[in-house]
Amino acid sequence: MKMFSEQEIETDLNERLRAAGLDPADPQVVLISGVVKQYFAQRTAEVLERVQAVLAQLAPDKPH
Repeated sequence: MKMFSEQEIETDLNERLRAAGLDPADPQVVLISGVVKQYFAQRTAEVLERVQAVLAQLAPDKPH
């Protein structure tokens, strides 16, 4: 399950990079942004899995 669209994340990240004085099109910035996006996507998925596990323990007969 995706909580945010890729375009929404890309737009927000690019705005933040520009505000920090970085060019989102710079090859090094693109590379670092890709690593950061993958990291946070993985961490978000882990958090969602943990939440689902807790919900399953609270109400084991209901799907989550």
